[in-house]
Amino acid sequence: MIKVDKNEEFPISVALLDEYDGALATGQTVYYDIRDANTDDALSPAISGTMAESTTEPGIYKVVKSIPIDGEFLFYATCSGFIASAEEIIVNPESLYDLTKAHNVSVEDVPRTGAANASQIARNVGLGRTDYIVHRIKRDSDPDWSTTTVSGVIYAWYRSTDDDLPYLMGGDGV
Repeated sequence: MIKVDKNEEFPISVALLDEYDGALATGQTVYYDIRDANTDDALSPAISGTMAESTTEPGIYKVVKSIPIDGEFLFYATCSGFIASAEEIIVNPESLYDLTKAHNVSVEDVPRTGAANASQIARNVGLGRTDYIVHRIKRDSDPDWSTTTVSGVIYAWYRSTDDDLPYLMGGDGV
């Protein structure tokens, strides 16, 4: 499986093996076609063509492609007289790098301050220890934190109320 971001270039290669002697088959024409994984329909515009044979390792055929839309796709490689090959491609809708570059992240530690509630008892949260953290993400262009694009709560879990650090961050607050 190949995982990439939308419009990210990625290489893909195919080895053609002669089934009689196991040697790499050179001088062949290998065709490829990238299709929707759910419907097996061709993309529009189509992403297909022929793969170039490697000059370093004859019998290995390669191509570098990118997919301009997100989703699940199948890469088919075919060559007359050889078994077809397929590879699954997952294209993420946004680049993680671009998301973090264009956003600010805020993390707030919220400690237990009073008598323990049922959730804090179940998670062994000691007085003054982290009960949960609140995380928020906002666009760089937003003037303040009132318009966060994503926010959530991550709960702290302790083995005992005497522990200084949680052994687990996550899950629900019970």
